[in-house]
Amino acid sequence: MNLTNRIFKMGLLICFSFVSIQCDDDDTQTDTAVFLGLLAADANKRCETKIDTSYTSGSYATLCTPQAGPGRFFRLEGMKALGDNGYFYLFLGYSQTPTSSTPSASGQYSFVAGKSVSSPNPYVWFRNLEYGNYQGGQTASGANSTAFSFSTEQELCVSFSGTTSAPTTYLWVTGVSGANCKNTATLLKENAVINYGSWPNSGNVLSTSGQSFFRFSNVSLLTASKIVVSSESVQ
Repeated sequence: MNLTNRIFKMGLLICFSFVSIQCDDDDTQTDTAVFLGLLAADANKRCETKIDTSYTSGSYATLCTPQAGPGRFFRLEGMKALGDNGYFYLFLGYSQTPTSSTPSASGQYSFVAGKSVSSPNPYVWFRNLEYGNYQGGQTASGANSTAFSFSTEQELCVSFSGTTSAPTTYLWVTGVSGANCKNTATLLKENAVINYGSWPNSGNVLSTSGQSFFRFSNVSLLTASKIVVSSESVQ
């Protein structure tokens, strides 16, 4: 092969490589743009509220609301019992700050978690205006679970699913039956600690315009580090 042919072929290879690189760069730029777009869309659906020293035990505090709409899925990080009879309350569908731990109007729902002196196992339950007094015997929407313990930090997540009738409510705990609250693909009906949708009044629809609130009865007895809120329910 003469020198001219070698130079010509080397030139072709260099040009082909340059075109390939340019194509790869274009693909990378497109992929990056799509990825960033997905991140932005996801960011609009999520927000977080940190539980720090500014929170006062017993007070009803406002939870953040994602730009995409009211919270329907909540991840509770670092929940731990430091003593007995400490409780956490999550309130949904309220038009103003709650004044009681019990829902008082249609469209309002709550989730409760805590550690009672009466049991070594945690109590967790959902309730609305008509149903959910766990201590009163309405245990179908709650649990006194042996599957996890508040003696160590736990990650819980709850979902309120459905918009045309009373919601189906779910509770999962990371590490229980394969659930991982940071990976919603692992959150199934079958591995939920609570899976309840048989509210007495199916017309008691969760309000879509209300605000979410939270309350710790006493952070020296039960505490958490952060609440992550998503506008998208699971299941």
